Amino acid sequence: MSKIYLLFRAATCLLVALCVMEICARLDDTLTDRAPLIGPYGYSAMLTYDEFGVVGKPYAHYRKWKLNGQGYRGPDIRWDRERIICIGASETFGFAESEGMEYPRQLERELNKRTGSERFQVVNVGYAGQSLRSYSRRAGKVDAITQPRLALIYPSLAYYFDDSSAGADPVDWVKDQPGFESHLRTKVFDLLATLPEWMETLRFEFHIWKATRHTKTIQRVPELNVVRFHQDLNKVLDQLQRDHVQPVLITHATRFGQRVLPEDRPTLIAWRRFLPTLEEPAFLDIENRLNNVIRSEAASRNILLIDASDRLSGRANFVDFGHFTNRGATAMSKIIANRLLTSNDLNVSSGAPDNVAALGYSKNGVLR
Repeated sequence: MSKIYLLFRAATCLLVALCVMEICARLDDTLTDRAPLIGPYGYSAMLTYDEFGVVGKPYAHYRKWKLNGQGYRGPDIRWDRERIICIGASETFGFAESEGMEYPRQLERELNKRTGSERFQVVNVGYAGQSLRSYSRRAGKVDAITQPRLALIYPSLAYYFDDSSAGADPVDWVKDQPGFESHLRTKVFDLLATLPEWMETLRFEFHIWKATRHTKTIQRVPELNVVRFHQDLNKVLDQLQRDHVQPVLITHATRFGQRVLPEDRPTLIAWRRFLPTLEEPAFLDIENRLNNVIRSEAASRNILLIDASDRLSGRANFVDFGHFTNRGATAMSKIIANRLLTSNDLNVSSGAPDNVAALGYSKNGVLR
């Protein structure tokens, strides 16, 4: 029996095995999550794009993530409640938390519990991959759809770390998704995520070494990226002001706080794998610089500031560098609720409104 024939048989058997496993993976997703047997299935399948960039598909879902009729995560908009929108990226949309435990949903429950009413609805208008720049283009449309009283801005700062794509819009990523997406591949990556931390650290360190062995590393993110972030933040704030929506700024929190503990260094290495040419100290440095922009803008515009970065950190609150655990999302919702309810922004002393008219909206949800 020739070697060529043996290789052909081996390749055929491997191909058949992969096809069978792919079919089994698709059947499993169909039975457990009503996924289509044929067609795209993943986070990207929940998204589409329009003239403004990325937008959610109404009533789309993927695993625990479910979108409403407006394409936002959470229940449909209630016109008999005062609405608060949460602007952000995956930290706001929800990543590792259990279903219903992302901080916008918990914030709604916290506010209504503390005010003894069903007065508020918190609308999650965040998407994974959404920078302030991409949101600024659709901010006016979001305000028109949701008609909020307050807008909580919790920007993901990582989009401004890379000099080549500061504040980039992920719309091209959505456009370029392949027609065929392997369900088996997703399950393999889920399995890899369960590897011991030391194994993952070795893998990431090798990736970083390979990416930087012939390239000069960057010790500090250029100031131009900070300027771009400031410009994008101003665009969002200016649009909210034009739409008569009161903004609230929130600094970005990470697992590290102000310094990296030895036990948290593997998390920093895992973060660095996305930007291997950026040296480790530069990550916290740019976080602090961008958070200072948020603080200074809040002071100059006399906007309510919630300094989450100074109050929330640690392994128990974050599954990685910046995505919350259930406990972390709970802590975040309480930090925000405490600040809102002790300020004059919600005017809670007036009590819950008795009807739709008391909110300043007509019955069809249009501002009077």
